[in-house]
Amino acid sequence: MKKLSFIVFLTVFIGGSAQKNYEVKPYDAYLSEYKPYYTLIYTEIQGMNVPLSEKLRLLDEGLLNLKTKFKKERKNEFESKSVELGVTNWCTSKSSGGKKNCGYSYVSAPSPALYTTNSWIRVVGTNKGTTVTADGSSAGLKMTVAGKGKNIGTLYAVFKYRPDYTNKTVEDDADKLFSLITQ
Repeated sequence: MKKLSFIVFLTVFIGGSAQKNYEVKPYDAYLSEYKPYYTLIYTEIQGMNVPLSEKLRLLDEGLLNLKTKFKKERKNEFESKSVELGVTNWCTSKSSGGKKNCGYSYVSAPSPALYTTNSWIRVVGTNKGTTVTADGSSAGLKMTVAGKGKNIGTLYAVFKYRPDYTNKTVEDDADKLFSLITQ
């Protein structure tokens, strides 16, 4: 019983808290990296024998440089993440005449922030047609069979973060992170 409880706990713990490989770190994970830089800049500027207006200008400049570095790093993180998902479709017919249309099977993005394009999909096996929704949220594989037989194929689609989502999130994350840092 103890062993079973441990396995259940481990499954829930790992499954519930594990970050998926396509997800980016939360913005506050950068706090420990950027706070010391800000503290160093702030302390150095405070020790300078210059007018307050010059100290404020230098602090704004230092903060802007840190924000720019963070935004670049954060954007690169988003752009480096992707996930490949697949869907299998098949069609079987027992009659020797005619053509059977089994329709499309779809694979969808695991998050609305992700999308795919025709150039990021591939099919292994039979391909009777593919489609990608206009917004890139899913891709489908069509399957038909003529006469007796069976056709089967698997569509693989790579999903990446939408550029507009990335740009907005990077800006929002920078604002939230540096709000925490400058408190």
